[in-house]
Amino acid sequence: MNKKMGILPIVVSLGLMASVAFAEDTFKFAVIDPGSGGAAVVTERILEVLNFSVEKLNAEGGLNGVPVEVITFDNQMSPKETAIQAQKAIDAGARILQTSVSSSNTFALIDFVRKYNRRNPDNKVIVFDGASHDPATSGSKCSYNSFSWVLNANMKTKGLAEFFKSQTDIKKVYNLNAEGSSGQTTRKNILNMIGETRPDIEFVGDETHPLQKITDFAPYIAKIRASGADAVTTSDWGGDLALLLKAAGEANLDVKWFTYFSTGPGSAAAIKQTGLDGLVYSVFDGDAGIDNADLKAFEGEFRTINVHSASAFPGDTSAIRALASAAKQAGSNDFDALIVALENQKFKTVYGADAYMRADDHQIITQMVISSFGPTDGLDEDGTGWGWHTQAVIPADKITFESTCEMKRP
Repeated sequence: MNKKMGILPIVVSLGLMASVAFAEDTFKFAVIDPGSGGAAVVTERILEVLNFSVEKLNAEGGLNGVPVEVITFDNQMSPKETAIQAQKAIDAGARILQTSVSSSNTFALIDFVRKYNRRNPDNKVIVFDGASHDPATSGSKCSYNSFSWVLNANMKTKGLAEFFKSQTDIKKVYNLNAEGSSGQTTRKNILNMIGETRPDIEFVGDETHPLQKITDFAPYIAKIRASGADAVTTSDWGGDLALLLKAAGEANLDVKWFTYFSTGPGSAAAIKQTGLDGLVYSVFDGDAGIDNADLKAFEGEFRTINVHSASAFPGDTSAIRALASAAKQAGSNDFDALIVALENQKFKTVYGADAYMRADDHQIITQMVISSFGPTDGLDEDGTGWGWHTQAVIPADKITFESTCEMKRP
């Protein structure tokens, strides 16, 4: 894959159809994520969902009559490069800058835009956090300029802790997470929240590993087996999660896996190929297995164009839906008007769930779902014949924390 142009085929295939409509006057939405390396497949899936949502928006008139144009920039999975590409995106006319892959890149973008907007009050831009899941994005790193469109690690772990109340067969848990801010935040939350909800549970392992660098997880699987764990909790994603589950299947490790990103690229095939029927659980905003007519209609339409599921990246759909509603409410596409209208904006997620953007910290508030993965007659994942089966829907009020954001407002 070409280092600089790795995600271009998707941009072209989805963008050429709209190229005639994209004249001089467009509302540019910049995606700043890895277009090369192991995480590029995640960016590709994000672009599929985002472009699909944008095309639907443009078909309905765009933002106050202005079409939205998605432009892409490769941050090479680097916080430093994220800031460099952010400036390039602004120079290209971007009004909203989004990053999703890795919380460290999200932090870099938030910090860059905070400084940029202060120096350029007449050309301010907005940050969208599409999927980083780190609570700091709407906590210690919160900003008037930025919005987080997915449930964060605190909220998901609180939901998992609620679910564990009914999982009395689980007595021993092995906690495995990647190095980095998001992985370590999740690691601590799991120990604290599940430990509080289920004090009888013994954590027989608490380990971290390098992010997106391990090629063989067999040694980790051996440790999990030796620990006698009934279940594993992990916030691994992308290639790490696919390889981890592959190693578990090859070793015939019969434990439950509670994962935060198993709806993502590569995971469905890895689970199916290794035969982990009913053993992998998704701890997430939702999935394609939810029984909702709007979700099924959206997924059906999306899958006529793309092989994959749209529901693995709910932040992109939520962001575009809320942005469209906010622009209509404000009657303007200007920075100040959009910020005000986005705050407390109510909308439906791709799963058909009620949601709103909390003004206090710019964090989406909505329900979450825990599901298991196995054979299905309904919507499957990546043509595997396997899909998600809802085990629990955790209401928003059960996972919502008070805001800790100390937002500086104009």
